Amino acid sequence: MSKRQLKLGDAITKLAKALHLPHCSRCEQRRQILNEIQTLGIKETMKRLKAAGLRTSAKSAGEVWSVEDIIKKMEDCCDK
Repeated sequence: MSKRQLKLGDAITKLAKALHLPHCSRCEQRRQILNEIQTLGIKETMKRLKAAGLRTSAKSAGEVWSVEDIIKKMEDCCDK
């Protein structure tokens, strides 16, 4: 019997649910793309997120995100 592997998109969705954050159609699309990161690789996953209009960030690469920043960004997704 093999262990079921937890995928990145599913892990983020479970965390958001535990924090009582909403889950909209954009969140679901992001979850599906992130679940493929292991087979697609990071570069292709980022391309797909960008193509879907899901990769928007006010912070530049190298800047550190606080937990509060991440939660705010997750909440903001569903307000659109």
